[in-house]
Amino acid sequence: MLMLSNVASARAAVPSVPDFFNGFNKDTLEMVDAFYAPNAHFMDPVVDLKGRDAVRGYYANLYANVISIRFEFSGEVNSKTDQGDEKVAFWTMILRHKKLRGGDEVRVVGNSHFRFDAATGQAVFHRDYFDMGEFIYEGLPVVGRVIRFVKSKMSQTN
Repeated sequence: MLMLSNVASARAAVPSVPDFFNGFNKDTLEMVDAFYAPNAHFMDPVVDLKGRDAVRGYYANLYANVISIRFEFSGEVNSKTDQGDEKVAFWTMILRHKKLRGGDEVRVVGNSHFRFDAATGQAVFHRDYFDMGEFIYEGLPVVGRVIRFVKSKMSQTN
């Protein structure tokens, strides 16, 4: 029974997905250690990282010039397996960054797929899906106009 109590205690210390993402910033990098397992695998449209230390380093770099960030979660899909819980969380990121669009607010819609370890509750896999064009490229003067033009032409029906 003591072992089950330790597992429950360890899982209770892991923040939920919304709590992690809305509590995380450049001053709270230690949250990575609570949320991610040491062998975590993280992917997004830019990187493919293995190990919690690599994830922490990536976040430290990403968040260094963040003015403000918050996530609005609109839903999730959950499933349980013998290995642990699996979740897809749907979100809108509202970001102000010193190096993006002159610090103006950027809104990006996306989702995150997670697998959590059954024993610890920590994320062993995390993959983010979002449109890099919407996030970065559409904010660039020339490239943004081209991308918006192409999107508008592709969305027109005959």
